[in-house]
Amino acid sequence: MDGKEPEMEFNLLDEPWIIVKTKTNETKTWSILELFEHAHEAQELAGELPTQDIAIMRLLLAIMHGAFVTDEIETADDAIDLWTSMWEEKQFRFDEIKAYLEPYHDRFWLFHPTQPFYQSAHIKQNMDAYKAAKGKKVSSEIKWKTVARLVGDLFQSDNAPRLFPVRTGEAQNCLTYAEAARWLLHLNGFDDDSAKMPTPKGVGYLGQLGLIYAKGRNLFETLMLNFILVDERNEVFADNEENSKAYWEKPVCETIEREIPQPRAQKDLLTMQSRRIFLHREQGMVTGYLLTMGDYFAKDASLLNEVMTVWKRDDTRDFAPRRHQLESQMWRDLSSLLGMKIKNDDKARQPGIIHWLQLLEDAAEAIRFDVELFHICVTGASYDLKGAGWQIVDYVQDDLTINASLLAKMNEIWIQEIIDVLEKTKKAINSFGYFVTDIAEGSGDSMQKSNQIQKRELAKFAQEDGYYHLDQSFRRWLLCINPEKDNLEERTVEWLHIAKQTLLQLAQEELDRCSETAIVGRVKDGTVQNAIKSFREFQYRIKKALG
Repeated sequence: MDGKEPEMEFNLLDEPWIIVKTKTNETKTWSILELFEHAHEAQELAGELPTQDIAIMRLLLAIMHGAFVTDEIETADDAIDLWTSMWEEKQFRFDEIKAYLEPYHDRFWLFHPTQPFYQSAHIKQNMDAYKAAKGKKVSSEIKWKTVARLVGDLFQSDNAPRLFPVRTGEAQNCLTYAEAARWLLHLNGFDDDSAKMPTPKGVGYLGQLGLIYAKGRNLFETLMLNFILVDERNEVFADNEENSKAYWEKPVCETIEREIPQPRAQKDLLTMQSRRIFLHREQGMVTGYLLTMGDYFAKDASLLNEVMTVWKRDDTRDFAPRRHQLESQMWRDLSSLLGMKIKNDDKARQPGIIHWLQLLEDAAEAIRFDVELFHICVTGASYDLKGAGWQIVDYVQDDLTINASLLAKMNEIWIQEIIDVLEKTKKAINSFGYFVTDIAEGSGDSMQKSNQIQKRELAKFAQEDGYYHLDQSFRRWLLCINPEKDNLEERTVEWLHIAKQTLLQLAQEELDRCSETAIVGRVKDGTVQNAIKSFREFQYRIKKALG
């Protein structure tokens, strides 16, 4: 735009921009081609945020779908055969990836006169045309957004800078090309829906999901485990069809605000353009950007082709993506995580990645699948309503390790029993919350009907404290379960005992530090209510819940 820089600069296939952690715990920066050539030598992606890593991972997965899924992959057996042959080689077929990407080399220039990567070269003209059509004032001046708003770990606005930013001084005013490339993908996936022209139809696509993925013993394994080739019906995704194309395989779309049908092809969905963006560079650095609305799905779109999200029941769509809760450990929602039904609930939907891992585990002996533990990870952005729209306030990241055989079809009864045990644990923790509010009432704290909000908040705080004290115990207990060696009843009794003893100990501590007023108690509805009585009632409730 300014004519001062080379027309084409910084090709993402050749230039280093993806941060990885090596097996020796060093960090290195690789290009796309370097990463595929050496993925087996790295532990994991190691960018600035987990959400940035998942945005980059989805780009890499789209390349894999484009490179390896041919029209010969027609059935689930074909897909498993392809996947198995790649897995057994323990590193990527680099020549095939390089050959696939070579014709699209020009589509990976971060700066290009007509087709910059993941950007819209004519965004200013398109925005002006949109404004003119709406009768809005059009200015010849370009108002660049500062890069401080591009960087996801700052999450600040031009008018309200963050008090303690990660980047300070001049580092807030410019980005290297490598940094800008990483945050470009992040912005496309997780941008908020605050005021823009036009007003976005929600946050970025990835921000709408409860993202879930599997982590392997190295980066090659991580990418392979998430290289999902079939849907929940075991039908092959249409990545080889003529109209199924990744971002770089089709012409750049300059249309602002475009509703699109959800693609069945994974490489299409993995490279969805939620926003139209254009980076501004000066003297070899990115100093600003332009941003507007991009592609979006209809409000009633099912999104069922998405394989990297957990699900919830939805009245209009049957199922909808379920965002992760910032304060909630992932094991607390194991039923949604694994797509298993809770008693008295006849519907559940399994995340695509879990279904895929289950397929691999069921075929483990035949395909020599040698993974003993599955590391299941979740990530996502947490948004809060501020002013006219939703803005990012924090990020979610958690992981859980389970024995791989737990996902085998023959062991579904184990998963169901674990979920039932968690429901019992939830009831016991709720009882702990009620006990703490009873203590507060006995102490004379204001807990009248006019203060029910305070009472609920106190109960919630106590319940979160209960989950906190059970967190590491549950993770260790789940990790140690091996359905091929363990007894189901013995294992469930073991957890119920751990949960009961932990919560009783917490309740005893509450009792020990309560006031003398609470011990003496007071008359409520004609009966004496005191801390001792509340403790005994809690003991009864927890034994009823946990046995």
